[in-house]
Amino acid sequence: MESGTTEYKGYVVHVYCKTIKDGLHIASCAIWEDGAVVQDARSIGRNHASSADAKVAAYEWAKLWIDGNG
Repeated sequence: MESGTTEYKGYVVHVYCKTIKDGLHIASCAIWEDGAVVQDARSIGRNHASSADAKVAAYEWAKLWIDGNG
């Protein structure tokens, strides 16, 4: 499982990506604020052709969530 971390507007975003059947990829993310998880998204799309695409989708989803809830 691949992972990555970034910061956005004071939040820390942890993204995880794994390969599922037929070479497709799925991502999930956890959004942290002040040392606690404030949002946990278990599945962000299932049809990403690469792990990089899946991670980008998860980061973009996290940014939208933060912009709408931050």
